[in-house]
Amino acid sequence: MSSTHAAAKEHLRQILTDYCRNGNAECPDIERLKNLFSKVSDDQRYELLSSITDSYGYTVLTLAAYRGHTELCVTLLSSLPPADRLKLILVDGITALHTAAYRGYTNTISGILNCLTADQQLQLLFTQDSIGDTALHDSAQRGRTETVKALFDNLTSEQQLKLLFVLDNAGKTACQLAAASKQKETVKTLKKYERDADSEVNYGKWRNYNVLPEN
Repeated sequence: MSSTHAAAKEHLRQILTDYCRNGNAECPDIERLKNLFSKVSDDQRYELLSSITDSYGYTVLTLAAYRGHTELCVTLLSSLPPADRLKLILVDGITALHTAAYRGYTNTISGILNCLTADQQLQLLFTQDSIGDTALHDSAQRGRTETVKALFDNLTSEQQLKLLFVLDNAGKTACQLAAASKQKETVKTLKKYERDADSEVNYGKWRNYNVLPEN
């Protein structure tokens, strides 16, 4: 490794470490990051992005998603070959998609998904965390209706139905969690997706779980 590349790697390490360790950190200068990434190899980029964490073990990407730093998420993922992008997202027990969904950062979710292939998007949307939640569970339970819509954007009707009926470790769907939290608008949105998707694929009689919360 040349001295220039070694210096770029260490500078990147410092910037990313500072971002992880400072809970109030602002988004780093994106153009500066891109310039530094261009001076290190793909393997070195992945090593830095997967190994630098905060005190809880969360990577730069997961923290960027939690903070709603969409441009940073896209820059980090775009610095890697397509095959490594999902691999990085899945390093943590909870993914960047989960943290963005939890916080309701719709643009961040779209940015992350747009960095992935269709197959990778599908795998990520169905990824469950340690308590069985998908990103849809996280957004639905907190009434993030626009975020819910973003998660369905690139799915077929059949895929939407399958995602709607994923169960967490307690045996709950995203819609049932939203209902339990009295997120009425989100429940209506999820039921509409279920009804429309079921009709589109002729999946059978639409299931009515009577989960709408009372007024």
